[in-house]
Amino acid sequence: MPDPQTVTPDTVHLFPTVVVQLPMFNEKEVCEHVIDAACALEYPRSRILVQILDDSTCSETRRRIEHKVFEWKERGANIAYRWRSNRSGYKSGAMEEAMEDIAAYEYVAIFDADFDPEPDFLLKTVVYLRDNPAAGFAQARWVYTNGDESVLTRVQEISLNYHIRCEQYARHAADVFFNFNGTAGVWRRACIEDAGGWNHRTTVEDMDLSLRAYLRGWKFIFLDDVTCPNEIPACYDAFRKQQHRWSCGPMQLWRAATTAVWTAKDVPFAKKCYLVVFFFGTRMFATHVVSFFLYCVLIPLCATAPEVTIPFWALVYAPVLVTLSTIAFTPRGWRVAAQYVLFENAMCIVKLTAMLAGLLHWSNAHEWVVTTKLGRFVDKRVAASVPEKLKRARKVYARELCMGAFFLSCGLYGVCVHAMWYYAIFLCAQGVVFLAFGLNYVDGR
Repeated sequence: MPDPQTVTPDTVHLFPTVVVQLPMFNEKEVCEHVIDAACALEYPRSRILVQILDDSTCSETRRRIEHKVFEWKERGANIAYRWRSNRSGYKSGAMEEAMEDIAAYEYVAIFDADFDPEPDFLLKTVVYLRDNPAAGFAQARWVYTNGDESVLTRVQEISLNYHIRCEQYARHAADVFFNFNGTAGVWRRACIEDAGGWNHRTTVEDMDLSLRAYLRGWKFIFLDDVTCPNEIPACYDAFRKQQHRWSCGPMQLWRAATTAVWTAKDVPFAKKCYLVVFFFGTRMFATHVVSFFLYCVLIPLCATAPEVTIPFWALVYAPVLVTLSTIAFTPRGWRVAAQYVLFENAMCIVKLTAMLAGLLHWSNAHEWVVTTKLGRFVDKRVAASVPEKLKRARKVYARELCMGAFFLSCGLYGVCVHAMWYYAIFLCAQGVVFLAFGLNYVDGR
């Protein structure tokens, strides 16, 4: 595509039409910034629409959005504001309702409110879809603005980098299924419609749509060299809710879509097996179950009952290898390798119960809570004051406190009764981390 700064009436048709969707819900700390970033994208204004999809119940958030919309309209931007009085279907419901307004546009770029796309984002991504008619979406790589803020954000950065830079990249390179990450990417509108549109039957609408499009024969593109900054949850409560949604949703989809996977005509049998057995069964289910029972059940039992033994390779070599291969994708990740292991183990109870909620359709399975954003890349002074406000609303989590007491009890029993110091060191450290999670003291507040 030509340079947008030198576009003429004779060359403007070379730019495909794009709608930039910004789904929001009570995100007053970041709503203005993402609107500014979307309206500043380098693209001919006659070929782009910025569409704000707002479900906010907060009057201050709505006021800020409306002010920004008015400001950019005055500056000549093609911008539309859709507000709903209900949250039916949550994010996917808002995007599904908005489809009726974008029939004239070829591509749909999506940015959550805590993302900060570079001005040339569309120029770097849309061209891949234009040149690959079989591609349904192009996904950019996430990078993080506040990864060094605390141990909690650093640990999340390690986990997210492994998922984005290793898993997603490897799946794309191997030509097997990988899902849209919900934001920082561009969809072909025809692909969305062909796959049946957005659906809120699970809490992972991005993975759901990706899977249905994949079963229809669409290809996907992962762009490792195109990045989009975003903010990692800095508060444990927000991180906990995010992990619940991310662990519960795939189990809902696994249960709902398995039949569709096996009966899909455009997918080879080997790739069907990969989807059902490895993508969902192993990565989304078995890894969390194994982690929970190894670290949270078997190892504590070994300290209290010496007759229960775990092979040394399973106790040491395998976990060390997994940890090293995970932190390798984050610069200087080795500095918090021990904290990463302890924090990941402490999340096992949250992930396991979320998985069970998704598989068994518990009452909280469809709980969709927007991850709180503090606006770390917007105004450092304002963001720094937010945790002080949150101190007054600190929550306590009973499951984590119980696990902390259990680990400490097992560690002390192992030392006092069986002199098993090598288990006690790990168990006491893990118990302290569980207590810190339970008391909500892991985010630097």
